[in-house]
Amino acid sequence: MVKVKPIEEWVENYVISTIQGAFKTKRHWMKEGYDEKHAIKNAVNYALGQLKASVSSDNIETTIKAFREMAVIATTFANLLEQNTPKKPS
Repeated sequence: MVKVKPIEEWVENYVISTIQGAFKTKRHWMKEGYDEKHAIKNAVNYALGQLKASVSSDNIETTIKAFREMAVIATTFANLLEQNTPKKPS
């Protein structure tokens, strides 16, 4: 018997993929010489387009929850790295 993933897992995997794509999109625009604000705007527009094309409105709450969870994890991780990284002498 084939095991099918629950829809929440599909959505979470797609959100992870979208975040990776948005990060790469931001980096692309920065390398092209655009300022960070413009690069982020383009990255967000890319991510919204990806989500609108793939995640149904029935699963928007799952999508929002996944984004919020990843934001907390990313912020916590960055803070821990910052706390545990020796300061370079000035």
